[in-house]
Amino acid sequence: MFLTIGLVVIATVFTVTALIYKLKFKYLIDVTRDIPSAPALPIIGHALYFLNKPAHEKIEKLRELLDIYGRTMKVWLGPELNIVMADVKDVESVLGSMAFIEKAGEYKTLEPWLKEGLLVSRGRKWHKRRKAITPAFHFKVLDQFIEVFERESRTLIANLARERRQQGSAGFCLYDWINLCTLDTICETAMGVSVHAQTNANSEYVQAVKTISTVTHKRMFDIIYRFNLTYQFTSLARDEKRALAVLHGFTERIILQRREELLRAQANTLTAAAKDRKQTNGQVIVTDKDADVGLKRKQAFLDILLQSEIDGKPLSNLDIREEVDTFMFEGHDTTSSAITFFFYNIATYPECQRKCYAEILEVFGKDTSKPVTYEALNRLNYVELCIKETLRLYPSVPLLGRKVTQECEINGKVLPAGTNIGIAPLYLGRQADLFPEPNSFKPERFDFAHETKKINPYAYIPFSAGPRNCIGQRFAMLEVKSVVTNVLRHYAIDFVGNSTTEPILIAELILRTKDPLMFRLTPRVD
Repeated sequence: MFLTIGLVVIATVFTVTALIYKLKFKYLIDVTRDIPSAPALPIIGHALYFLNKPAHEKIEKLRELLDIYGRTMKVWLGPELNIVMADVKDVESVLGSMAFIEKAGEYKTLEPWLKEGLLVSRGRKWHKRRKAITPAFHFKVLDQFIEVFERESRTLIANLARERRQQGSAGFCLYDWINLCTLDTICETAMGVSVHAQTNANSEYVQAVKTISTVTHKRMFDIIYRFNLTYQFTSLARDEKRALAVLHGFTERIILQRREELLRAQANTLTAAAKDRKQTNGQVIVTDKDADVGLKRKQAFLDILLQSEIDGKPLSNLDIREEVDTFMFEGHDTTSSAITFFFYNIATYPECQRKCYAEILEVFGKDTSKPVTYEALNRLNYVELCIKETLRLYPSVPLLGRKVTQECEINGKVLPAGTNIGIAPLYLGRQADLFPEPNSFKPERFDFAHETKKINPYAYIPFSAGPRNCIGQRFAMLEVKSVVTNVLRHYAIDFVGNSTTEPILIAELILRTKDPLMFRLTPRVD
């Protein structure tokens, strides 16, 4: 009897659950009926188009579906509703609104590392963090970072010189060296310390960064690792745990060290001020010397956070670690991707490389030992055009994600609560009606001094757009300029491969190529 009752209860629960699921699913289908989509199968939806396909075929399939079914379309991955957008009007409605500032569910895979840092935080917390962190990217602060860009790019040049002497007819892969350079750069600008990745690529910290990058990619794009219930028992989860212990431990040690240094500097300032204090009409005058005590070392991002406040309270060590780790994550592989694709473009368009080098000579002269400066980098107008055109064709972050928190309507389309929105900078940048000759490398299209028609700001979004755009985009542009300038001052760059066929792309968290891009370097002799 008890067995019969138990079976009835189980059957009832199952039936009610199935009914609720069916009604919800039917509702989602009904309200999004006007949004086109490819034919879908029951239960799995459109997963059939993407399962068991290599990464580069997935991106081509998505491009094909967008071409057939429209620039804004539905993609069902099981019961999960996703709206993929490559329509500039829809993109503007989403990115330009404060109603869509919450990141898509896929970003949760970053939370073990970044916790609630600026990239993944939401609501009021995001708004307050953004406001507190914005001063860290003031041009006066960025000016201090140029010295780091210069020093690390010089180390890159030395590594390339050794690599070049061993290069054969097949050339060599620049990306690996560039990636180590950007890791050293972001560590020093974020935390004020160098991990010496370019001279010790096998260090524990460097390997932990590589591990966590691999984990993030697999968790976002491999269905085997998507679900926490099963993921926690995999070897990848154990690798992630070990890597996070290294990364979080390193950042926490630096935070504690910097906080102690700051307290000592403040104590020294008060002591020095007390000695030099002068009384004039009952007022205390502190000399300029007092203000300089403890401020001789250039400030890193971490130092600025240590002196920041939210609601009148200093940031906790955890708050600071979240933002430092976020800065590390956002400024590493993204910059490496941009620099590598920049070299690919100017190598396959030699006239553009010639113009870049001519401009660099005009600004810096032939003395390759002359350091780059903030003012000089800002004079490299054509180089910047080439970087912008590179990011149009090959945006470092090819897909952006947002979450619909409340049911709404944009441009006649209903988006139910809980829907994930995928925005595709990679496809926006390749639309002929937005960018004539979209597959050609034409830096002049960004020269608004000569172009009569300006580009829609929501058509070109390598740094996103609207209230949640990339806070560090000027930092990234200066770093890319610094690296490419110093490399081009020393070497002419040739692409080793078929320059008439575009490389096969893989659009995961960061845009990369299926096969490594190989280059040959030739020392400058003029």
